[in-house]
Amino acid sequence: MDTIDSSSKNATMPSPERPATTGKIQFMLKWALLVLPLGYLWFRLLNNLWPEWDTNPQYSYGLVVPLLVVGLLIRRCTSGGGRQPGSLAGNPWPAVLLCGLLAFFYLPTRLIEAATPEWRPIQWLLAIEVVGLTLYAIYLAGGKGWLRLTAFPILFFLVSVPWPSPIETPLIQGLSRMNAALVVDVLGVLNVPAIQHGNVIEVSTGMVGISDACSGIRSFQSSLMISLFLGEFYLFTWRRRVLLVPISFALAMLLNVCRASLLTWIAAKDGIQAIAEYHDEAGLTILLICTALLWVAAWVLNRRKPAGAENIMTGASEQPPSAAGTGSRIRRRANRFGLALILWLAAVEGGVQTWYYVRESHLKIGPDWTVNFPTNNPSFKVIPLTEAEHELLQFDEGKKGQWADPDGLSWQAFYFNWKPGRVAGYLAKRHTPDICMTAVGLKMESNPNLFVVTVDGIKLPMRHYIFDSDGGPLQVYQCRWDAGEATDTYTADESSRFNLIRAVWAGRGNKGQKVLEVIISGQKDPKLAKAELERELPKLIQVEKPGAGERKVESGN
Repeated sequence: MDTIDSSSKNATMPSPERPATTGKIQFMLKWALLVLPLGYLWFRLLNNLWPEWDTNPQYSYGLVVPLLVVGLLIRRCTSGGGRQPGSLAGNPWPAVLLCGLLAFFYLPTRLIEAATPEWRPIQWLLAIEVVGLTLYAIYLAGGKGWLRLTAFPILFFLVSVPWPSPIETPLIQGLSRMNAALVVDVLGVLNVPAIQHGNVIEVSTGMVGISDACSGIRSFQSSLMISLFLGEFYLFTWRRRVLLVPISFALAMLLNVCRASLLTWIAAKDGIQAIAEYHDEAGLTILLICTALLWVAAWVLNRRKPAGAENIMTGASEQPPSAAGTGSRIRRRANRFGLALILWLAAVEGGVQTWYYVRESHLKIGPDWTVNFPTNNPSFKVIPLTEAEHELLQFDEGKKGQWADPDGLSWQAFYFNWKPGRVAGYLAKRHTPDICMTAVGLKMESNPNLFVVTVDGIKLPMRHYIFDSDGGPLQVYQCRWDAGEATDTYTADESSRFNLIRAVWAGRGNKGQKVLEVIISGQKDPKLAKAELERELPKLIQVEKPGAGERKVESGN
């Protein structure tokens, strides 16, 4: 009887929870092997792009793109279908080879990105590598079903990556000039006299810029982002998504012309200073109206969507795995991939930090310098810095001035200084003469030619531009100087964009940036203008020598 009671008690006792807890821990650890390296890659990408989003109004919409990506992923997962792991059928080697190439190229990308994070081709390479490795991890973890489910939301992130300058610059100028031309036509209908000068419109009260030559590209990019988001949100077929893109471009351009026409009309009636009172409100209103109209267009297209289109787009027809053990095999492959990626990322980061530590320990850093304008010249005038310049460039020190020589040469100079910080490189390299001066209607006659001028041990890389103006050619010289650079860093070969990779060998960190721009008018001969510049620079540049008691650092030749 006792035996029977004992057996009954044992039969009703609850099973111990330790094995279940251990299983949960093992499950979490296995997924952590995949989540941790991908999380680190996305941190590196966001950390690189954040300064551009935060300081460049043109790409400020990128701040919300990560949230939209998360929203689209949730939308996909809750739309039904495709939730079960799919199969990895087919030849896996093309995907494995592509993944291996993406992982391998992360090494040179990270090496260059550590020195020049603001270089846009590197930003694109980093984004492609992170997105590609993420999609491959999803494919290993969930098969084709999960890949089809999440591919577009993750690829959508690429709309926030800044476009390379060879693509962006002509698009900026083309759209902005088109905008200015349309505004002049609108003002003509309203009987308001106006003349177009590049991206600037001249009215009776002064000159009106088309939103600092960025309004066209900003509308173009933000409308592209909104149209792609709405197409995915409503799970449109690809034909409807393609149709939504030109609709968004047309709406953005139309509304932007309306905004610019309104602000220019206000400037013609009440003065240029009246624009500041309405500029931001008009821009926000246009953005909201454009978004609302696009949403209405997407809603209309959604009402006409054929039955069953959502199931086609979400991949509901994905068949569950035929073999019972497919899920466990997929997880094992994902775990091995995650572990290999962790080891590779650790090796890359360790190698990059070691490289720059060794290189920077052998650098010979030259002295610092600043600019003193010739205030003792009776013709010297200070040019006030505008609020727009402060907002766009966010410099720590800036000054502008103009003066004339007794021999008839006219000079203008701009000097900006950024203290060490993450955004200094982004801000210092954002506006160049080929962008800013063509925006006001000047035609660039020659590509920039680089030469190096030495002033009291300081090597200044000067880029020479020639612009055609109504008063004759303008000889424009721009120096972009990185504080903490070795004096032998700059070479004439820097005119090539790919020579930015020199920073990998120089081992530079971001210790601050300086930009000096000098404009000479009244001299048509480029050689004589260069000689005049070399004569004037020693008067403008003041080298900051080490103080008493400080160790003098050699300039390094």
